[in-house]
Amino acid sequence: MSTPNDPSPLGAAITRATLEQRGETTRALKKSKSVKRMLRMTERALARADALVEDLQHITPPPAPIACQSGCPYCCHIRVTASAPELLLMFDHIRSTWDTAQIQTLAKKTANTDAFTRGLDDDARAQVRLPCPLLKDGSCSVHAVRPISCRAVASVDVTACKQAYASRMQDGVPMYEPQYQGANAVGYGLHAGLVDAGYSVENIELVAALALGLGDTEIAKKWLKGEDMFAPACTLRA
Repeated sequence: MSTPNDPSPLGAAITRATLEQRGETTRALKKSKSVKRMLRMTERALARADALVEDLQHITPPPAPIACQSGCPYCCHIRVTASAPELLLMFDHIRSTWDTAQIQTLAKKTANTDAFTRGLDDDARAQVRLPCPLLKDGSCSVHAVRPISCRAVASVDVTACKQAYASRMQDGVPMYEPQYQGANAVGYGLHAGLVDAGYSVENIELVAALALGLGDTEIAKKWLKGEDMFAPACTLRA
């Protein structure tokens, strides 16, 4: 595992990406309260995470081919969290590319899932084992704008993924660790930039956030103004 003082090529690449993302996030959110500017910054953060993962695969190749592919949804039944900008980009993508009927169907699926999963911690969410409402025919319907926490996961053994799913995530999955470190490093930079720009860092659960934000077309503007739009999606059950 790399550390901030890791002099290796892998560690240097991770540190550089973290610092670059921190700076870009800070500049984007301090300079103005522009929704467009915030969304473009977030798009670049996702692209930075993908580019870093590709670089790390060259520096430290996976021990086996990455098993993750379209139609393999075994990990899409766990608790997923994301930052506010990532969620707001997802809402924008859905509203821009989905028709009204598709959005209404997603809202119903989300409400049904949220009723069972709101406030559950990681272990409890795995026990419930309900699929992410964004799954469609076994694939992510918002794959292009999926959160960094999803991009960080890369298994090298699909059989282990099936076993983990069957055991409700009690069995482990052999992951490609550099991808986990690299993608999350960009996420750390994004979070640090949010703090630098005066925003709070929240552990926002994806399904609850979808339930809160799908029907609010002004949610990005409200969040940029400092309104705590995602508070109900951050609280765990006692």
